[in-house]
Amino acid sequence: MEIVKNPLVSIIIPVYNTKPYLERCIQSIVHQTYKNLEILLIDDGSTDGSSGLCDRFEEQYANIHVVHLKNSGVSAARNRGLDIAQGEFILFIDSDDSVSLNYVESFVRLIYDADLIIGVIEDIYIDENSFVYKQKIRNYFSKQSGFLQQEYYNLLELLRGPVIKLYKKKIIDKYHLRFDENLSVAEDQVFNFSYYCCIKSYVIEPKCIYRYYHRKNSNSLTLSVNKKTLEDEIFKLNMEYKFLKTYNINNYNAIYIYQLIGILNKYIKLQDASTIKSSYELVKKLANLNPLVVDKRLSFKRKIILYLLQYKMYWLIMIYYRFKSICEDIW
Repeated sequence: MEIVKNPLVSIIIPVYNTKPYLERCIQSIVHQTYKNLEILLIDDGSTDGSSGLCDRFEEQYANIHVVHLKNSGVSAARNRGLDIAQGEFILFIDSDDSVSLNYVESFVRLIYDADLIIGVIEDIYIDENSFVYKQKIRNYFSKQSGFLQQEYYNLLELLRGPVIKLYKKKIIDKYHLRFDENLSVAEDQVFNFSYYCCIKSYVIEPKCIYRYYHRKNSNSLTLSVNKKTLEDEIFKLNMEYKFLKTYNINNYNAIYIYQLIGILNKYIKLQDASTIKSSYELVKKLANLNPLVVDKRLSFKRKIILYLLQYKMYWLIMIYYRFKSICEDIW
């Protein structure tokens, strides 16, 4: 295989109404220690002035290219970026986040050692007054390098979204991989499952720090819950289960149960699911998606919920969540 010493890296940044944070994001990228970059700002019909800011950056920096779209969602924006990207490798960065100055250089150093290079996330929590009240590096428990199928369970905290990953463009193009524009949530995870099916090896580079900002009172789609997002998450859950089982991922049952109970925790509180009947149907639907297997790695609470699901004691699960909700309101 011919190794390019200074390969072009395409950075795809979907932009939608993030004007207060966009400057910091772009500055962290244009001042990278690695210089052979193509920076694609895909403006998804912003209405807060982000569009004009993107144009200003394009005028200021020769390697920044802007595309303005009619608002169609983050998946359409990322897909547009993939359509026009010229780089041998692809990075995704969200426009309200930032990266360390050696972010790309550290990736490139390992670029031919594996099919997927993974960085590390620093979670930064910000309150309503823009005050940072907590920062932490996200943990992972895997080996520094190895086969994805063997270490998938230990890499979960780093594998979900499209950020902190260096993708090979030739794999994306060969298998015609794109983000599903019909999904309102979890579309990035579904894209990753498709990519993971095509690769074997990974390497983690802890020097690649991605700063992920959690802001209170955010209007982010990821904070919205409704019937559409529920159906999308169930679609993702089923796809993940098939992926995990097909590729013999270690501990696939534990991963599946963890995700299933996560959906139950999130959506049983839906306003539309507040009636007894609809809550019951939600629990029943989740219980019958795929086989339920108790895994020793599950916590005691998750095991109890799983046993109740296995024995179709849906009413007891509803009573548990109702009691849990009352306690949370009291405290």
